[in-house]
Amino acid sequence: MAVRLSGGCLCGAVTYRLDYEPGDVADICFCGACRKASGAASLPWVQVAPSRFHVTKGQARGYASSVHATRWFCPDCGGPLYMTDDEGRSVGVTLGSLDAPEAIRPTVQGWVCERVSWQAQDETLPAYDKAPPYDL
Repeated sequence: MAVRLSGGCLCGAVTYRLDYEPGDVADICFCGACRKASGAASLPWVQVAPSRFHVTKGQARGYASSVHATRWFCPDCGGPLYMTDDEGRSVGVTLGSLDAPEAIRPTVQGWVCERVSWQAQDETLPAYDKAPPYDL
């Protein structure tokens, strides 16, 4: 059964809702692009089908951070919100932008090969050297 969650940016100009289903992949990403985009050593995400994600207020600005992905952020405060892929398979929503970030616990870790040495790794979660598998 899906759980409806809401979130948004720091200033509140952009808000969204998503329907989280048990089994959705929630990962902690250690890649360099996530570090640069967030200003943090790692960035936790949850992957949902596009049909289960909706912007409810405002309009995010996109940045093509790679050939296959666009990162979306608030044009006013710069808060990172979500990422989409060029095939329209999934929307990766930043867990830190959720109104209730404790509602989703990460299930895997990805891009461990790019983890900075001082960033702790959760030894209880499966870790992938590159991208974790997404079953969308």
